[in-house]
Amino acid sequence: MESSESKFSRRKLIRGAFAIPGFALLSCSRRFADRLNIRNRDSPKNRKRPRRPHTYYLVLHTTEGQEAGSLKKIWNRGEAHYFVNKKGRVYRIIHKSKIATHAGRSMWEGRGPIDNYSIGIEVVGYHDREPTPAQYEALKELLRQLKALFDVPDERIITHSMVAYGRPNRFHPYKHRGRKRCGMIFARSDVRKRLGINGKPVTDPDVKAGRLRIADRELFAYLYRRDFMATADISSPRPDTSGEYIITRNRTAWDIARDHYDRPETRYIFPDGRQLAGNEIKDWGKMPAGTRVIVSEVAESNGFEGFYEVRSPESARDIVGDAFDDDTTIYFLPSGLVRTGFEMARQQSTRKILDRLPKGSRVLIGYVYGGHIKRNRTASRIAGRKWNYPSTFYRLPDGRILNGDEIDDRNLPRNTLVLFQS
Repeated sequence: MESSESKFSRRKLIRGAFAIPGFALLSCSRRFADRLNIRNRDSPKNRKRPRRPHTYYLVLHTTEGQEAGSLKKIWNRGEAHYFVNKKGRVYRIIHKSKIATHAGRSMWEGRGPIDNYSIGIEVVGYHDREPTPAQYEALKELLRQLKALFDVPDERIITHSMVAYGRPNRFHPYKHRGRKRCGMIFARSDVRKRLGINGKPVTDPDVKAGRLRIADRELFAYLYRRDFMATADISSPRPDTSGEYIITRNRTAWDIARDHYDRPETRYIFPDGRQLAGNEIKDWGKMPAGTRVIVSEVAESNGFEGFYEVRSPESARDIVGDAFDDDTTIYFLPSGLVRTGFEMARQQSTRKILDRLPKGSRVLIGYVYGGHIKRNRTASRIAGRKWNYPSTFYRLPDGRILNGDEIDDRNLPRNTLVLFQS
């Protein structure tokens, strides 16, 4: 039988093993610290971010852009926990136990958004290019320590391309997998082996369960079919030096720009020389082959995707497909009216508005209409632990909309509307 003194010593040893001070995070020895070359670069969002209730996954990303611009954006927005540059230097952006907005609209094993359950690691590079030798070495050690610290199995080291999903839209009128190819290189078996990852998901659990449908079959095969991956080259179409891509008979605007196909920062140059921004195009079914597409690097943000802005009158069904009348689709009309899709479709006074949403309307998809803050009904009572999540929105009585990063719960006025992810 173990003595009291032995039990005390064992408990002390266990506590000491996990009581790692902030400045020595993941630096169990000088040798590991030197190998990782970790530097603190706390995001201005770090102080406000809440702690995650659980850590089930490690999510690997690729920046899809150069180091300087990517690091500045990710640091400013708090979009990752760690950032690995091409020389193998690792930056800490958000504390390992807090929420970073790295996965945006995402789901895995029915859980979502994945930000609330995972650590996000950004690797400077592109989804179809291998890491540098220095990145391989640093990332392997970083993953080894995080796996041990949070007890994450290899099968739950996943890529952003695996977990991201898209809202219903004109091209795919259902919730769909394939919204991003970000980080897909880390699904390749030889790359994972070099990183010390011996297992991987064998299929998409949410597609298998019918929660999502496949929109990018090439990507799906690349991620999960060994025979396909062995010979596949599914690199995205390469832009020329001006950053342009070309629409063809078999490549739509969505295939090129994904969720950013109709955003103002995405520009289209037609064969006749006309130029339009994504938000200015009316008929996507008549986009001529040969149209050039300029996709801004800003469009590659991995952060939270919030409101859809209606910039010219259009049908709600065209915007969000089959989700147009869901109770988790929220409409903000220019008149100040806020209603769920379910309410809009069943009230005679608003039903016709769904056929032609006015310019200036905003749409939020996949949210719970929590109701208004009252004297005895606080934000935390409405949204639970999600009250200060960066994905939770507050519509103040004066019309301003803030998220969990921007609010002070002590000063939220009564009648503030609370909306949180379902």
